[in-house]
Amino acid sequence: MKWSYKDPSRGDMIRVAVGGIYHFGIYVSDEEVIQFGLPPVSRVGVRDSDVEVLSSNIDSFLAGGFLEVCEFDKKEKKKNRTPDEVVDYARSKIGKRGYNILYNNCEHFANECVNGVQICRQAEDLRAMFRKIPVVDVYIAQLPEDAPDEPLACEERMKEIESVSNERVKREKYYVWKLLCYALERSFGMRNERLRFKKESCGAWSVQDAEISISHSEGALAVAVSRAPVGIDIEAIRSPKSEKIVERVMTSAEEELYNAAPEGERDEEFIRIWTAKEAMFKSEGSEAFDPKKYDSANAKLRSDRITVGEKNYIWSVATETPERVRVFTDIRIK
Repeated sequence: MKWSYKDPSRGDMIRVAVGGIYHFGIYVSDEEVIQFGLPPVSRVGVRDSDVEVLSSNIDSFLAGGFLEVCEFDKKEKKKNRTPDEVVDYARSKIGKRGYNILYNNCEHFANECVNGVQICRQAEDLRAMFRKIPVVDVYIAQLPEDAPDEPLACEERMKEIESVSNERVKREKYYVWKLLCYALERSFGMRNERLRFKKESCGAWSVQDAEISISHSEGALAVAVSRAPVGIDIEAIRSPKSEKIVERVMTSAEEELYNAAPEGERDEEFIRIWTAKEAMFKSEGSEAFDPKKYDSANAKLRSDRITVGEKNYIWSVATETPERVRVFTDIRIK
């Protein structure tokens, strides 16, 4: 395909450059251009959730810019709908919402109308650019009291959850997955219906185009999403079962930190060290957990104390860029 400055015809895919990006639509007449939202300059302050497919005149579409018309080659034309089919399809979508700048925007819409395939070359370029920016986002939420009322889209995860006998743990596994899907969409624009999860041989879950890690403990849920390997763990603050555990799991450097902590803070220090080790293990993707192998005293980590509901917890995230960690709390999962 190529783009030309010429007069459009009914059913043409058209575009206009607006502030360094292109806005796309389907031309019907000068009085009717169907598009997924108005050009960006015309919808300042409008939330993505309120953007919908609509019809406007050509002047509103152009917003002062210059019109370009898409010209398809012979091979492409054979796959395209007829002009009348393009217009009918576009009109049938008027009022539709679900806008997402990366996965469901005006270019996706225009291509779908013409050839039935959602394509956006601008979004592909944006995703490539975004993937180069370090991101480590941590989401922490309280376990909802409500029982799950609908199956998850990932059938393998649902089977895993249904095999659990403990009702609280079953809810934690269900809702931490919901939190994960929320995190992927909020941080990376990855919509739930497009997510393709895989369970690795080590037991951890993976998803295309992102690095993920999940954890839950006694009513608290934690998720980390990144573009580089990441691991997260959250644990309620409590005393270790015996001092022998301290000796068995800690390196000498960690024991020094533990023993240096005031006596009243050693439980918290133990949990901090333990969650750090778990996070490091998860970020590495190993199949067997050997606590002595991981030295939290000399690692790239971020750990913090948090209150969820009425309990106190420690969470730790292992990442090559701990200075980039952003934390999101007070999230209500539905």
